[in-house]
Amino acid sequence: MKKSLFILLGYSAVLLLSEILYRYFFKINSLYRISESFLIIFVVLSLFYFSKYRVSRFFIALFFSCSTLINNVHYEVYQNWINGTNYLLMFKEYWEVTHAGLHMLDKLAGGIIWGTLDILIFISISRFRQKTHWVADISFILVMGYIFVRSFYTNQELGITSNPGYSRIKANFFAFGYFIGKTLPYDLFNLSNVSVYYRDKPNMTQPPMAKNIVLIMGESLSASNVGTFGYERQTMPFLDQLVKNAPAETLLKPAYSAGLGTAISLPAFFNAIPRPNGLEQIVSGRTNLFRLAKERGYQTYFYSAQPENQMMIMSIMGKTWVDHLLFPSDIGYKRSEGMHDHALLPLFEQIDLSEGNHFIVLHQRGSHAPYAYYLSEEEKAFKENTPLDNYDSTLYNTDQFIEKVFKQLKQHHDDWVLIYTSDHGQFVSNQVYNQGTAKEANYLVPIMTYTENTALQQLQRPFLACDRLFHQQLSTFIIKMLGYDMPISDCQHGVINSLILTGDSGYLEVQANQPPAFFIPKNRFKKE
Repeated sequence: MKKSLFILLGYSAVLLLSEILYRYFFKINSLYRISESFLIIFVVLSLFYFSKYRVSRFFIALFFSCSTLINNVHYEVYQNWINGTNYLLMFKEYWEVTHAGLHMLDKLAGGIIWGTLDILIFISISRFRQKTHWVADISFILVMGYIFVRSFYTNQELGITSNPGYSRIKANFFAFGYFIGKTLPYDLFNLSNVSVYYRDKPNMTQPPMAKNIVLIMGESLSASNVGTFGYERQTMPFLDQLVKNAPAETLLKPAYSAGLGTAISLPAFFNAIPRPNGLEQIVSGRTNLFRLAKERGYQTYFYSAQPENQMMIMSIMGKTWVDHLLFPSDIGYKRSEGMHDHALLPLFEQIDLSEGNHFIVLHQRGSHAPYAYYLSEEEKAFKENTPLDNYDSTLYNTDQFIEKVFKQLKQHHDDWVLIYTSDHGQFVSNQVYNQGTAKEANYLVPIMTYTENTALQQLQRPFLACDRLFHQQLSTFIIKMLGYDMPISDCQHGVINSLILTGDSGYLEVQANQPPAFFIPKNRFKKE
């Protein structure tokens, strides 16, 4: 037994070192928890080493192969680990994937070779096998059965998003579990009560309408707390003055967010998804803003003030098509740390807007709880230090951020457009503050656009007739601006998604001139 333990520990150390070196040479995020990764490798190796039946060893080796080889290939193409929906599309579009892969062998070769060596090391431990026991086989079945069942009933998105800081085995455990437990049965047996959303990739029909598109994506900023919309405080004075001084160039409206939380709202916004169950559309990238911009010759940027380890959703926001991706961890912060929004400004100012076309997203930490965490006492516009004062101070600070970006853009000619919105809102008082509920403040956000381009002003003129906009209108407006034949959505009907992308946990339906109504699709498989 001691010999077996020594062998398992040695093999685990070698495979862990292999993962660390793989990440180093291929410039992938470092492992978040090395000790956890070692333990996971040790457990999987032990199950393979002690399993009694060949069929068990085959499936354990297959799982490890997917964790390494498949993940290596997927990362080379998409810069994130594979998820449950990727697995489904890999089988559904097998010939397309194979054809594309054959033309990328030079790019994929390194990951394939490394993954193959990992697999050979893994299975070579069987040469030292002395004793086997059925407990290992049963343990593997129980563990995989658990993740399959858990995935079927879960509202969490661990099998949809992927975190590069997870070990490849851990990431694949969630992804493969979600694929077998939820994605595959939902697809085979049509279990979702919400039909799958599909839209073809739009066609290019005209040249792009703006050379530089700058989108400020706010965080947790509710339109209910904006003075221009009737709030008792003037929390965003610059925007208020901009509307008054430049009414032809400025659009400022309250709008319904695409979702009640960041993990739902941003993937929907950046992929122009108008309703629930658009995950296949998201993963396909057919209507992804970054992809469409990149294919029109834009350099694409995503500069975020958010902690990197809280942005796993980048894998379904279009990370593949972002040329310049930056988090606080890229400039000296820890992966768990965010930063002051204004730290993005010097980075933005370094972009030469006179050379080529640019699609730039500045992603704020903004009004995320704890409110005013990144603000100094001098920066707080409202001084009582109550939750509401601190929250409103973050709106004031965002207003200043928008003003600084605006002034930087004004130094250039008029071929640019500045856009602001927030992922979702917050309901904040001095007694209660929350997000994700059906209170209006949680899903009502501002949308602001400023352009001196008369053609763009004409394009967004229908928005003026809307009391409230939708995120989808802004997404489709951007795609149209890029020169595609994408119809711009109207404000007569829309959806605010709730907890999961499929919509099976419920969503808000919005009809013009009516309050949103919460709708829960009947769940035939709800666990009592």
